[in-house]
Amino acid sequence: MKPYSPGMQTPRQLAKRFECGELDRPEFQRLMAEHAREIIEEIEEDYRNPVAAWMETRLAVSAVKKLLRKQSAYRIREVLIALSEAPGFPLAKYLWNAAHPDIPLHCFFRIRREPVFRILDMISKSGRVEIEMEILTKKNHQRLTLQRNDSWQLVAPSFSADGSPASIKTSRDA
Repeated sequence: MKPYSPGMQTPRQLAKRFECGELDRPEFQRLMAEHAREIIEEIEEDYRNPVAAWMETRLAVSAVKKLLRKQSAYRIREVLIALSEAPGFPLAKYLWNAAHPDIPLHCFFRIRREPVFRILDMISKSGRVEIEMEILTKKNHQRLTLQRNDSWQLVAPSFSADGSPASIKTSRDA
């Protein structure tokens, strides 16, 4: 499998750029084909190692069930959407279709497969949501606060090139 590429734009972002005329059709199709190739590579990897794929699915389902004890599926999806739209979020390409309610929530969690992504805890307060997540590696626990904008949509802060926003506190800082 090719190395993780954090700079790749999501299909939603590519479609917006195409509709605005920033991308021509051949370039848009080339970039969308890259996304398709990455998905196919993961499917082939799962086919080669079905036990690991099954374990990854079971662990993700378990993590989502634990989170659902405290939060609604709607709120979790809302957080995933906000993260996918945050400028520079390193794992946006795995979350870009979180708005589709027919895709189970566990599909967005990556427990053992690198790059890792899992929401460990979520606390909703008036006008904001605080999350603790594992991101990129299992040992990288980060806290993040998402704020609501004037339209009452959750908005995550921008992320720098190394994948860490200015407002994140790591668990080592706590």
